[in-house]
Amino acid sequence: MAIFTSIRVNDDISQGMSTFYAELLRIKSMIEYSQKKLPMLICIDEIFKGTNEEDRLLGAKEAIKRLTNERSITLVTTHDFELCYMSSKNDTPIYNAHFQEYYEDEKIKFDYQLREGRCTTTNAKYLLKLTGILIDEE
Repeated sequence: MAIFTSIRVNDDISQGMSTFYAELLRIKSMIEYSQKKLPMLICIDEIFKGTNEEDRLLGAKEAIKRLTNERSITLVTTHDFELCYMSSKNDTPIYNAHFQEYYEDEKIKFDYQLREGRCTTTNAKYLLKLTGILIDEE
């Protein structure tokens, strides 16, 4: 089984390559390999995080559809809830799973128990308040 990742992708200023473009090239290589119809394990962390929401969602939806098939195990992390309602174009099932956070001593913690479905909580506001960036909600 071939293993492909797009995790901790960085820009390369000496090559004039942005983080987003570096990720595009990685995902392009995944899509090209998938056309060989061989088994793959694909791990993508925060898909297309280096661009705006509209372009990120458009690209992520297409990439996920093209990488979801009966020969591949495709794992994608995202903070974009909209991606949690996708279906594949070839009827291969897409499942959602999440981790849940809890708070202890003014710190965020995770039990790392994988739960079925899309997450139903958010933690950014809590962390913004905890760090003093968000004083009052409007």
